[in-house]
Amino acid sequence: MKAKRILALLIAVVMMFTCTSCTYELVFHLNIPENAGSANQDSTPVVTPDVTPDVTPDVTPSQNTETPSQNTETPSTGEENTTAPNTQTPSTGAPTEKTEIVKLYCSAYNKMAEAKTLKKVYDYTSNYNNILNIDGGNRILETTANTLMGMFMKENTDQFDVKVTDIPPVGIGTLDINPSLISKATCADKGTYYEVVLYSTGTDDKYEVDSAPGTGSAGSFAPLLRTEDVSGAAAGYIEFTGLHSWYATATATAKIDKATGRMTALELKTPCVLHFDTVSAVKIVNVGACEVGLHFHQKFEATY
Repeated sequence: MKAKRILALLIAVVMMFTCTSCTYELVFHLNIPENAGSANQDSTPVVTPDVTPDVTPDVTPSQNTETPSQNTETPSTGEENTTAPNTQTPSTGAPTEKTEIVKLYCSAYNKMAEAKTLKKVYDYTSNYNNILNIDGGNRILETTANTLMGMFMKENTDQFDVKVTDIPPVGIGTLDINPSLISKATCADKGTYYEVVLYSTGTDDKYEVDSAPGTGSAGSFAPLLRTEDVSGAAAGYIEFTGLHSWYATATATAKIDKATGRMTALELKTPCVLHFDTVSAVKIVNVGACEVGLHFHQKFEATY
């Protein structure tokens, strides 16, 4: 499914002329089946585009452990006591330092090799931040490409078995993240489990460029768009030069059992801008620089 979505997106970027009749003729020429967006059940899902990485970390409980005052009697002056009692939650033992949180995440990720079952339970690639810039701002091309992306990029909630090496960073298996690659890490105590959130260093104002699985900040934990994904999908249909992937803030949200240190659930979000210097479709349509925003959203679950 992933290759078909990428191919559909690339064709959407370059296939549209400035009139409906030409558009129809080109689609017919490419002979794209109507069910191209769902023919291959390889796991990639789509709902209304999730345009903003929406993982909002839970605020870590205050570590104020002062003992509340034991005097609860109303002051003898008759005035109302307006001093609120100290009801803040005492320290839970959750790690607070980035180095400790990253170490906890890596240890829990590596324990997934012990899982009885590993499943991908959600997969969706949507347009990110409505980014679709084509050939100096051709509005007709951009509008039609947006429509085609909505047709081909569908949400997938099917569950299927995966291996540890299928969970980003793909192909790594054993994870050891350098904390310096993480811009921020939080850990919230949820009772029986910790919720750990990692953030990559890229932002909308300063993208991280061309990461690969296992390298860089986003590549250390997030799903990425690799050059071979695009090249394989485009073969025979699309020619391009100057392919680059620009990453904004990627996030990983992990559910880690406190008693065992095992990761039982993982949600990954990666906002990306795919840039081409030039693109052409079956040597019929040629455009200059193109930029397309993509938002990868995946969920995994493990049982032990």
